[in-house]
Amino acid sequence: MIKNKKSIFSLVIISAMNLAGCSQTTQTPSSQTSNNVVFSDVSEQAGLITQKNWKYGGPTIADINSDGHYDLLLSNHDTTPIRLFMANGDGTYTLQNDIFPRADLHGMSAGDYDNDGDLDVLIALGGGNGTTPQPQRLLKNNNGKFEDKTVEAGLSKMGARGRSVRWVDIDSDGDLDFIQVNAEKLIHENSPRNIIFENIGNGKFTYHPSATFENIKAERVLLTDYNNDDILDIFAFDGYNNLAIYQGNNDFTFANTTQDLLGANSEAYKGTLAVAQADIDNDGDMDYYLARGKLSYTIANNSLSFNKGSKRLDLRDEGNKSHDGITLITDNTNSGSLILSDFYHFPRAKLLSHMDVYIGEKKELINTPNKNTTISQKRARGFPTKLDKTGWYIGYLGNNRWRVEWVLTDNLAWDVRASFKNVKGYQSDWQPQNLALPDVLLRNDNGKLVDISSKLPALTNSNNWGVVPGDFNNDTKIDFMVYRFGELKERVADVLLINQGDYNFKATITHNADTERGLDSHGDMGAAFDFNLDGKLDLLSGDEDNGQWHLYKNTTELSHAHFTLIRVGYSKSGVDPYGAKVQIKTATASQYQVIGSQSATHSQSLLNIVHFGLAQADSISSVIVTWRDGSSEHLNKQPTDQLISVGNLNN
Repeated sequence: MIKNKKSIFSLVIISAMNLAGCSQTTQTPSSQTSNNVVFSDVSEQAGLITQKNWKYGGPTIADINSDGHYDLLLSNHDTTPIRLFMANGDGTYTLQNDIFPRADLHGMSAGDYDNDGDLDVLIALGGGNGTTPQPQRLLKNNNGKFEDKTVEAGLSKMGARGRSVRWVDIDSDGDLDFIQVNAEKLIHENSPRNIIFENIGNGKFTYHPSATFENIKAERVLLTDYNNDDILDIFAFDGYNNLAIYQGNNDFTFANTTQDLLGANSEAYKGTLAVAQADIDNDGDMDYYLARGKLSYTIANNSLSFNKGSKRLDLRDEGNKSHDGITLITDNTNSGSLILSDFYHFPRAKLLSHMDVYIGEKKELINTPNKNTTISQKRARGFPTKLDKTGWYIGYLGNNRWRVEWVLTDNLAWDVRASFKNVKGYQSDWQPQNLALPDVLLRNDNGKLVDISSKLPALTNSNNWGVVPGDFNNDTKIDFMVYRFGELKERVADVLLINQGDYNFKATITHNADTERGLDSHGDMGAAFDFNLDGKLDLLSGDEDNGQWHLYKNTTELSHAHFTLIRVGYSKSGVDPYGAKVQIKTATASQYQVIGSQSATHSQSLLNIVHFGLAQADSISSVIVTWRDGSSEHLNKQPTDQLISVGNLNN
């Protein structure tokens, strides 16, 4: 049942500039908005100091303490504990004490499951490659202190190889249930692959069977409502299996509608790593951008990157039982020596502590090269005839030609990696893998999805790991930031797609949201939100592998483009903002957004401070917020360039 609340329901209009500690500037209508969106890295100034570590999908952005400012929940996979940065209200953040010990952390989600006005946290933990299935963890927010309530809530008995968690009101009874989407289970696992937990009140949950949902083959999900029936639907994907779409029935059951929506060609959408939902044509329904690429395990098979300018060749190959090779041609620089660097194997259950490196015909054993080990032609003369041990074998053949082979005598690693410098050319024994996949754009025509991917610029045909939508230039049209994985050992610029209307996009890589460009990291995933409430959408981006989290402030000159920020609270009956629909109208445009995550991989955000660009409109005709309990609030004739609060903000 929906809980009644005695707290006062408020409709408050607050200046966003005053909230951010800034003075409001006068907005002047103009006939143009900017196609040249630019950002500035303000991570250090904002107090966002993070480690160079692996990520696991995107962040969780939410107003944890309901003070009107977004807080940041960040993960670094298994290398550091969860990093919770709380907003100070002045555009800066403070790192909190660890809310959970370091673990094999995957997806996260924030939501108010107990309806006390602040947000609690769900986290998904890995299951040791299936050897130790783990239950998700429920961390109750008790006035800023997080208490592990997994056992008390009745969640500790069912474990899995956790990947993604989502707060969602599956049965529309007003409180938040949740779903756990997991990696493929192994034979000895007794629990379902995917699990639904129903909120039964008093801080407790119970397992609710759902045959179709439990057998979804995916590790990532986007929650959406593609047919506008006010019932949860699911886009399920993971890069390995085909994209699948499930229509919710409002009773913990789902129907697979993939073929109805995508036709028999659903195989064409395999490789989807992130999905964004956005109304790109302002017609009142959600369209979908599918970022497609290849993950680390797929990359680890005959992959190489060669930079002729820097004379560097990087390679990755599988860590299973195998024997491969490549011939390198060195430049005459430094007497034609070969420089070895960044030899590494991705550990697999501690089966391989180190991978030996042998030089020349006599198989001289050297220390595993980490940074720039120079090997002369004389030292490496000849190539061994017997390669019977796991390791790298490197020999000089003459005429500036080198032979490199690698052997694994069993399935010992997830992948093997190495880099070679002073290389001017190569001849591989195999066809290097093409890591690029074309992205997909699906237009929603009244619940029917139409593939209009041909409209996407050529720069989107890459290995893309993430995508986030947002109106970055305040022109009323939704744009996309597409996160590109890049080269094997080199970060490249992400692609910003500026919506030109009529389903055309201008691609740019000169947006400056690329602090780590050229460094040894990769594009992953992020989120778009207005962190300082100045009316411009900013970016939080996570750089994978050896990268950090970066906060990019939108510094585009938009003095002639108006905006509004709408903060959505609880409904009169106490229903939280998840799934609430926000519609605004001006004299020139109608716009629509849904509260929750606008894009998703493993984690879920609660973006309840909604940003709309208004272009030259200097007033808002109407604002309508409709909660999932069916209640709604209407505001008419609202001013622009301010934050409008709708609903009970404190519950």
